[in-house]
Amino acid sequence: IKEATNAGFDSALKSFSYANTVEKVHAALYQKALDNLGSNEEVDYYVCQVCGNTIEGAPDGPCEVCGATIAAFKKVD
Repeated sequence: IKEATNAGFDSALKSFSYANTVEKVHAALYQKALDNLGSNEEVDYYVCQVCGNTIEGAPDGPCEVCGATIAAFKKVD
């Protein structure tokens, strides 16, 4: 991220920043799944097609990471 910033590669910086933020979200979701292992609770997940942000349940507003509209989310089958 620092190199992209210093080099002025705005699109790369945006992509790296999204990835960095989204990986933290993924880590939290993995931990929650581990904590609830064996509960057999079904959860629907939706993924933002712009940045990869993953949320539990249907989106009710724009993506919290990149600001994309609800239409950018796809349900994971």
